[in-house]
Amino acid sequence: MIRIAHAARRRLDSDDSGFTLVEVIVAITVFGMIITGALVGIASVMRVTSDNSARAQATNLAASAIDAARIEAQDNITGMGGRSDPVPVDGRTYTVKRTLDWQYTDGTTNRCTASATGGTAQLLFLNVHIKVTWPGMGSAAPVVQETVFSPSTKINDPTLGTILVQVQSITGSGGIAGIAAAIVPAPTSVVPGNKAAPLATTPDLTNSDGCTVAIKVTPGTYTVTLAGPGGAQYRDQDQAAAPTKTVVVREGQSSGAAFNYDPAIAVAMTYGSNGSSPLLPTNLTTSFVSTYGTYKATGTPSTQYLSPIPSGYVVYPGPYDSNVTKADGSVNPNSCLSTDPTMWPSAADGRTGKTPTPAVSKDQLAGTVTMGLVTLTINKSDTILTARTAAAAGDDPGCKIGQTLAFSRTATGSSGTVDVTVALPYGTWTITSQQSSLSIPVNRTAKGIIGVILNAGSVTLDPRTAP
Repeated sequence: MIRIAHAARRRLDSDDSGFTLVEVIVAITVFGMIITGALVGIASVMRVTSDNSARAQATNLAASAIDAARIEAQDNITGMGGRSDPVPVDGRTYTVKRTLDWQYTDGTTNRCTASATGGTAQLLFLNVHIKVTWPGMGSAAPVVQETVFSPSTKINDPTLGTILVQVQSITGSGGIAGIAAAIVPAPTSVVPGNKAAPLATTPDLTNSDGCTVAIKVTPGTYTVTLAGPGGAQYRDQDQAAAPTKTVVVREGQSSGAAFNYDPAIAVAMTYGSNGSSPLLPTNLTTSFVSTYGTYKATGTPSTQYLSPIPSGYVVYPGPYDSNVTKADGSVNPNSCLSTDPTMWPSAADGRTGKTPTPAVSKDQLAGTVTMGLVTLTINKSDTILTARTAAAAGDDPGCKIGQTLAFSRTATGSSGTVDVTVALPYGTWTITSQQSSLSIPVNRTAKGIIGVILNAGSVTLDPRTAP
């Protein structure tokens, strides 16, 4: 028995096989859990440290922005505007955003708006809001600081008023800076008994919020007119280059004028693009249709300046108005269905009218205007052609607006005839030519080509095309 025990002990003493595979895996797993926990803890500490550092820096930037605004307000409190500035610090770019609101003498606040007829109390204090954000802040709240500035001198008078002018982009991008607002008394011929007086001080150009303020204004009625900087081409939604609004100033109140006004888009226009250099009317009406309505321009300029309305414009040759009735249900005397190709019925051969394309916009600055084309045989000595709308024929849906379009050309001889192609809005027309304004107009018969329907004494220009 003793020999057996010694043999067993010798076997145990000589066993050097080490840990089993299971023991090794368990050990590695435990070690990995310990290391992972340590790394998570280290990362959490680093993140908290980074967040605290970023917030501390953001707090410093907000304080600096308040100080900078305080210095600016000393000399320019009515001309201050909002701003958003990127500020790089230690490899991180912070965004410092400043917004402003006026506090009125009645306790209300707003940025730069008031009724055109008054009613808002006068300016009292300027509220300044600073918000600082930075990349990687996640769900953390931004750093916000606020303060109130009081003008160093009184900016109101209980016997006088204030005019706020706000200029915003029609694209929704915010205020338009650098715009001059001319504020003058409305003429007494328009406003009898007007007591308004010229301003003692010209308002500043609009700030980055699109705002400018006229203070200590004598009560009365004024007109506010905008002008683009340096004579640049600007337009409002009605395509006015120098839009004007009327405001009424009352004692101890603020009145306002709000505009949409933007740098105009310059559209390169091509008329009668479906022909080979046709003769164009000198007094053509072109309709630019957008979500803001229809703007009707006269002439055929090579460049058309337009407001950058987000919807863009569909362009029709002629006075576009497809409304048969007005909003109240009465007959629309300005209805002109001929101008709109989609108002023409489908032809027997399947041709249909289609909305003109492409639309022009801030992203499409080439306007091609397809028109009705007709060729006439006239005397070489004729210099004046005239087209007049005639009774609708040949499926023409009609146009209630009478049009008379004039063409001018240089005589190409004293005798003989020549063929001339003219471009016209779609519809039914009679066309005459004459040598001069003193000679008798002669009715000209059109030649039948694609899109031309010959009638008795008139011609119908058809916009319908194959599907």
